[in-house]
Amino acid sequence: MATQTFTFADVKRILVERVGLNEEDVVDDPDATFDSMGLDSLAFVEIQLAMQQEYGFTIPDEDAERITKVGEAIDYVNERLTEQE
Repeated sequence: MATQTFTFADVKRILVERVGLNEEDVVDDPDATFDSMGLDSLAFVEIQLAMQQEYGFTIPDEDAERITKVGEAIDYVNERLTEQE
């Protein structure tokens, strides 16, 4: 089975399709915070649900609370995908 990789494009797709952010508002910078893109805690819950549904693992709330930047979200999902192999 090929390793699935979670990329910025996946983050952007979730933010646009699931959260309703405009494409031009999604910043391609690993240090960009979700707050800086105008996302509130409710939007982040939607991101968390989308990642869980699409990638088949649960993100504990204590982990979700520590993910505040785009790069952290990408790293976290990729670590979890690696664990699933």
